[in-house]
Amino acid sequence: MLFSFNERLGIFFTVEGAFLSILAVTLILFFVVYKYLRRTILIWGEGKILSPDATDSGIFLNLMLADLVQGLGIMPNIRWMEQATITEGHICTAQAVLKQVGIVGVSMSSLAIAIQTFAVLILRWRMPRHFSKFLVLGIWVFDAMVIGIPNIVHRNKRYYGDTGYWCWILDDYRAEQIVTEYLWSWTAGFVMLILYGITFMVMRGWIIVDNGVYWYKNYTAKLRDSRMGPIETEEDRTAKAIANMMLFYPAVYIITVLPNSISRWLSFSGSKPPYQFTLFANTVFALSGMFNAILFFATRPELVKGPSIDIESTHDLPLHPRKESTTYRSSLPLGRLPERTYSTSESPLSTGNKFIGSSTFDPTTLVRDHRGHLATSPASYSGSLKFPKHTRNSSYYVEYGRSKESSSMLEEEEEDYGRLPG
Repeated sequence: MLFSFNERLGIFFTVEGAFLSILAVTLILFFVVYKYLRRTILIWGEGKILSPDATDSGIFLNLMLADLVQGLGIMPNIRWMEQATITEGHICTAQAVLKQVGIVGVSMSSLAIAIQTFAVLILRWRMPRHFSKFLVLGIWVFDAMVIGIPNIVHRNKRYYGDTGYWCWILDDYRAEQIVTEYLWSWTAGFVMLILYGITFMVMRGWIIVDNGVYWYKNYTAKLRDSRMGPIETEEDRTAKAIANMMLFYPAVYIITVLPNSISRWLSFSGSKPPYQFTLFANTVFALSGMFNAILFFATRPELVKGPSIDIESTHDLPLHPRKESTTYRSSLPLGRLPERTYSTSESPLSTGNKFIGSSTFDPTTLVRDHRGHLATSPASYSGSLKFPKHTRNSSYYVEYGRSKESSSMLEEEEEDYGRLPG
């Protein structure tokens, strides 16, 4: 049976919704990867480590990826719209598989976000490190098992085919239709509705969770008896603000899934819904990726835009060898400090400043040889530098004599401490 013009127009709207979702999700994922690589390059060699995301955005990114797969599963409708009919084959099978993978992935990711929101806001549970990574892995393993096992069982049968306006599991496998897709969509929506309702009542202050669950009136009476109020830390307020933003994701999921679920319920009951409602419900569901992308950008701007990075030493990093580093040649071996010896009769502050002589040094020569309290500058070999006018007492020479003996003992050691390790 060929599609009418109105039906083809409705299919066109589903394609438009899927295209907007694919575009929005792709931009989000592109900017996330770009900003991550840019931050990594900027801190390269600075000894800095990117701070982990406080709320761990792995689940949100997984939702974006699942929305992308779901949107790709709707794109074959372009061919059905052009032909005004559905042709079974490889494209039809690919559409059915992509739709299943995307829908189950979106359902499980949205459910994970709802559970995380409830745990953070109500139960005040701190997510362990790398927890979201294992959770994301578990979502895709579960997705593969739910879809792969029925395909293995019915691999020699006609399992996918024309189901009206797109390709999916044939009506002969009603149990597989429910178990492999709609069961998880409805379960996720039902659980999220309960968690969202409880969270909403807690946010409104109708239910108080503080070492137990209390209605507001009973809790205020308890506080009056104990004359104590709940202590809320800055960390608790931050967690609540983050959790409040997370609540939009389950809400969007319920809004986008509910019309499509109603249409499917009517089909399962034996009454065929109007095509206008079916295509409208599918269009709303196709837009879920765009809605989630908008929410992701609005509630997670620091991940999309990237935190501000102020690296003061970036302009000091040489991009080419410096001239002085290539032209200078030292006669000393690398990793060895230059030796400096002094003689008794010739101090480093005496005229000439040759730094040559025996290892003994008498500070009294500074006063004896420089009556005018003048010393030659070692840097310029010209000019003078006046010593302080105060006279050193006898305790100064006693302490210096001790340090002199210690230095003589160090020189007798066989190991050269002037050589750097390596």
